[in-house]
Amino acid sequence: MPIAPIFASPCDLANRLPTMIAEFLDIENSLKRRFREDSITDILVASMLSLPGNDVIVQTPNEVKTGGDFDLAIVDPLVGDSVQFRIQAKRLTPHAGNWALGSYRELAYPHNSGNQSRLLMAGVGRETIPTIPLYAFYNPARTCTASGAIIGGIELASAVDIRDRIKMMVRVKPKRLPFKRIGSLQPLFFPLADILCAPSSDVGTRTMASPRDVRRTIESAIETRSGRYGRHELEGETRGAVADQRPRAPLRVLDSLPANVRQAVERRAQRIIPARVKRPRIILISEAR
Repeated sequence: MPIAPIFASPCDLANRLPTMIAEFLDIENSLKRRFREDSITDILVASMLSLPGNDVIVQTPNEVKTGGDFDLAIVDPLVGDSVQFRIQAKRLTPHAGNWALGSYRELAYPHNSGNQSRLLMAGVGRETIPTIPLYAFYNPARTCTASGAIIGGIELASAVDIRDRIKMMVRVKPKRLPFKRIGSLQPLFFPLADILCAPSSDVGTRTMASPRDVRRTIESAIETRSGRYGRHELEGETRGAVADQRPRAPLRVLDSLPANVRQAVERRAQRIIPARVKRPRIILISEAR
């Protein structure tokens, strides 16, 4: 049964969904239960699928994998260009009196070892699509309100910068909570709209910006907040994110894309496609009309 569109476009979703997520997280106070990252990620995926048109595909793994992580890919099948964001989600445990003291308790998962962050970064360089690793932070409305709207319901940050914080936290004994606090991490945050509302340099009409424009916007957002994006490239820590960005000559449609992405685009009418992926992958198609 089709789901009635809730959002008019990817950009509309990026502007409105974070507030809805924040309000959803506040409900847990009344229910006396804690919503996990997986629940919020499921809402995000379902909201993407409700977008009008036929430009959203979700590839689902054969085995259910918990942890709230997912991939978000922007693909232009006409020129074979693409960019992917590998995203690890974390949710906030708010502080009753001071919003800045709320913490992402599982940031150094598991058991304050930081292994999850290490594995997130390790897989990026092996991707066939230029890939930028990010963290998504889910925050309840009471924290967003208390911060004076500095914080949104969904905030993103470079996984390279977060990994550096985790490394410091793991090395320190006894463990120090400040590295997990939202007040400490907030300077690294940028909104989901930077991906889904990236300005387009294409004069054609698109549902969203081209992969190249989205990539440039996110690289700029990371550099603005940490000033270290270029250093990360030199170290080879985000090899998938620094693939050749020269415009590609149009080939036969889809030729330059990996086989599983190409097959998903060709079967886009199915919307949800089982695939050999380790985590759910949302594919947004950006085509000049």
